[in-house]
Parts: sequence; structure tokens; C-alpha cells
Amino acid sequence: MDKESELFEKNCGPATNTLLLLIDRREDPVTPLLNQWTYEAMIHEVIGSSLNRINIKKVTSVKSATEAPEVVMSVDTDQFYATNLYSGYGELATNLKKLVDDLQAKSQEHKNIDTIEDMQKILEHYPEYKKESANVYKHVDIMTILNKTVESRKLLDLSKIEQSIAATESKDEHFNVTRLIHNIFS
Repeated sequence: MDKESELFEKNCGPATNTLLLLIDRREDPVTPLLNQWTYEAMIHEVIGSSLNRINIKKVTSVKSATEAPEVVMSVDTDQFYATNLYSGYGELATNLKKLVDDLQAKSQEHKNIDTIEDMQKILEHYPEYKKESANVYKHVDIMTILNKTVESRKLLDLSKIEQSIAATESKDEHFNVTRLIHNIFS
């Protein structure tokens, strides 16, 4: 404030009592303690990624719908990921279900083949359908991994505890929370 005193002279006179408080977010003690529940954050924190790539075979032993050992998560090439990057866990699940339902509806259209024109139309749209289905499988695999990890690590219970500690100032409550943690993880 001393270096830039002219910035404060207009609004800070003898009649006003103004205080400017600058807080460095790196000094925020609470935010790093809380689990983030957006799609992007969960991929980074729960699964782990490197250079926008997730090694699915390394993360899970469960057979995945995609045959690729690694998937790319890019907002430039993946519209669903770009749209749901900052979606919460529940909203993400809802949007993924809609995506799967849309793909199922398209696959039902491919079953109605009555004429040669129908076959030709299906063959023309097949590469687009194949690309879209691979993308849907990729997100279903990732969501399956997220669900299993959230369940096995009991992240929903842990998040409730984190929120309680962050939102309340009651030391007695925090002591009770430590008992809860012990019960959950033992």
C-alpha cells in the first residue's frame, strides 16, 4: 500500500475507514483438504493422468469396454469432456446416462433395415457412429473406475467429514468426526 499510495488516496480520507485485504490463495488452509468433485478434478486426483492421457489398464484390473490401454481426455477432440469438465459427480452421471441413451437410440435406428437405401444410409453414417460409440465407451469406463474408487476409498463419507471440519468451528464436533473416521476406515 505504501508503494501505490495514490491508488488509495481517493477513497481513503479522514472520514472513511477503509481496509484493503489481499489474500494469497496459496495460503488457503482449507481448500487443499477438500476433495474436488468435478469431472476434471476427479480424473486428476482419483485416477491420475499424464499429458491428458489415462492409462486404463494400469488403473483397473476390470475389463474395460474400450480395447485401448490408454485414452486421451482432451477438450479439443471430445465434446462430452469439454461440456462436462466442471460438472459435479452427480450431474456427470446424469449426463453420461443421457449420452448412453442417445447412443442406444441410434443403434436401434440401425436395426431397422428394410431397403437398400436404409443399408446405404447406415454405411454412410457408420464411421461417425463408431467414433461416437468409442467415445461413449471411454467415458463409461472412466466413470466405472471413478465409481469403484469412490466406493473403495469411501470418498463420499470422507467428503462429508471434510465438509464438517471446514464448515464448523466446534472442536467437540471435530473430535466426534475423528471417531467417525476411525469407524469408517477400520
